[in-house]
Amino acid sequence: MRAGRHSRALINLRMCGITGFVYPPSGHKWDPRAALRSMVGSLAHRGPDDEGMEVDEAAGLFMGFRRLAILDLSAAGHQPMVSASGRYVITFNGEIYNFLDLRRELEADGFAFTGRSDTEVMLAAFERWGCENAVRRFRGMFAFGLWDRRERLLWLARDRMGIKPLYVLRKDGGLAYASEARVFHCCPMYNGAGSRSAALGYLRRLHVVGPASILEGVDRIEPGSLLCYEVTSSGAVERSRTRYWDLPRIASAAKEDPVGSEAEALESLLDLLRESVRLRLIADVPVGALLSGGVDSSLIVGIMQELSTAPVRTFTISFSQPGFDEAPVAERVARHLGTAHTTVGFSADEIIDLVPNLAGLSDEPMANPSLLPTLLISEVARRDVVVALSGDGGDELFGGYNRYLQGARAMRVRNRLPSWVRGLGAGVLGQVARRAGSSAMLARLKPASMGDQQSPGERLMKLAGVLNAATNSDAYDQLLSVGMVDPPLRRESSAGDRPSVIELGDEFDLEELMMLHDQMHYLPDDLLTKVDRASMWESLEARVPILDQEVVKFSWRLPTSIKFRGGVPKWPLRQLAQKYVPASLLDRPKMGFTAPVTEWLGGSLRDWSRDTLGAARVRDVGLLDPSGVDRLWKQFDAGRTDLALPLWSAAVLHSWSEAWGVRF
Repeated sequence: MRAGRHSRALINLRMCGITGFVYPPSGHKWDPRAALRSMVGSLAHRGPDDEGMEVDEAAGLFMGFRRLAILDLSAAGHQPMVSASGRYVITFNGEIYNFLDLRRELEADGFAFTGRSDTEVMLAAFERWGCENAVRRFRGMFAFGLWDRRERLLWLARDRMGIKPLYVLRKDGGLAYASEARVFHCCPMYNGAGSRSAALGYLRRLHVVGPASILEGVDRIEPGSLLCYEVTSSGAVERSRTRYWDLPRIASAAKEDPVGSEAEALESLLDLLRESVRLRLIADVPVGALLSGGVDSSLIVGIMQELSTAPVRTFTISFSQPGFDEAPVAERVARHLGTAHTTVGFSADEIIDLVPNLAGLSDEPMANPSLLPTLLISEVARRDVVVALSGDGGDELFGGYNRYLQGARAMRVRNRLPSWVRGLGAGVLGQVARRAGSSAMLARLKPASMGDQQSPGERLMKLAGVLNAATNSDAYDQLLSVGMVDPPLRRESSAGDRPSVIELGDEFDLEELMMLHDQMHYLPDDLLTKVDRASMWESLEARVPILDQEVVKFSWRLPTSIKFRGGVPKWPLRQLAQKYVPASLLDRPKMGFTAPVTEWLGGSLRDWSRDTLGAARVRDVGLLDPSGVDRLWKQFDAGRTDLALPLWSAAVLHSWSEAWGVRF
């Protein structure tokens, strides 16, 4: 059915979050209990159902929690939770999907449980197997802080693929951790400054490039990592840093065990996805799905409906811009699958009205335009469900992006050309792109399979960057850098970028290296961060079956000849989706989940964006040169549509900086 427009205010926030800190040794005057209350209070929007704090005065250890109840809605799920022996105390955000299997195993070993939560199972697992061995057995999405009272050790961990966030700050022997960077504004250890290198990385990619954060001195714990700190009289001292999930090694080992026939591969993959979806349907609250009508979400919803005895609740939003509206296809898919479907329509004005308020949602700036529709669909779904499954991860695991095939092809051509030819070709392409922009002439040359969301001029600029790159790593960086590649800075600075895996060697081909890079960096830094912020803003827990660890491992057993069979991206998932949905509904240009930024900056958001990037305000933030920004606006007005995302990223950054009082 199509529902009316949204009526609930987007500031009605509910999520769950964790925080804590080790109070620094002597020389500090601030009140740690007051700081803990403020830090926990800043997470109130993440958890309406419960609040808890734990203090170990002797150790100087303070822990806090806000809860959105998903499993065991009773007081037995309260956190911080203490283990049965009293040794361990945990603050935990996420879900352990195999907790019932672990519980049965632990009960066979003599452990007894008072409640039904996965948190209690985790604590028993730590008692039985120790922290590192227990984490290796967890199948789920999680971030936690675990205090070992006996050994005076603080353990911090993040799930394998980086679905749940966890930030850490270290200063003068003190340490603080939190689900969101906004918490550190309440922590006296944070100095209030922004990171210039992180800001430059953000301007290039439209998101902050981990493991840094936008806040100076605050870092993100990397996916698949387990950190251990000993709390001594000198403060928190790092004792170990373990990568319990090393994706390049996982991928390498999987490639040594390739699949048999294509039919066997598809059957095994479908079995894994069914199991993954089944585990993610476990909840004590209503569960639904976000349905775009694309391959990935259609496959997940098809499996959900197959496993369900009642119609699955599915949700889509509708836009007034045809080139960005997936609702008609999603509705046809929902009718075919027999789901209880809801579509909510939003006008362009309603979406645009959210833009000035994005800074309050984002504890770090995010200029990925798909944040807006993700926020809106989360708001729609949360009216009826508390948990929603999504199809995120399919493109990165199984090769769904055009850049994998086209980029690898361009890099192979580039590698065969002399440097002077590459430079000449890049110059010519760049000149054509700058002059033509998104002209009608170039638009007529664009293949229909490319969809409507990127101008031909932008694609030519990308190709020019690939040709002019010194290495394959630099070439892929050009493909990913959709923002300000060469920002007009007030003073010179270098961007903080993660090391690339593109040069790993002959073990992986170029397409695989691109996917490996995206699974390690693009997914956790951008897409999963976006989903966490948008869904949890609305107290909606998003679960991602395709990113189950067993599915990830299996994806690396598939050679590129299967992932791109016949030149078709994401061929295995397409084949499986056609078991549930007719191919005619799936065979369409990849649309993505985004917004028409170019049109907005030239129209409805013109005044907001230019006011936000006015000379005085740009000078106050301290990162960019106002005259350089003005030149970019003039070029954009003259037809340089490839500058839309760079200007958008700068406007979002400056709006965020002013909202949080962070300067560079």
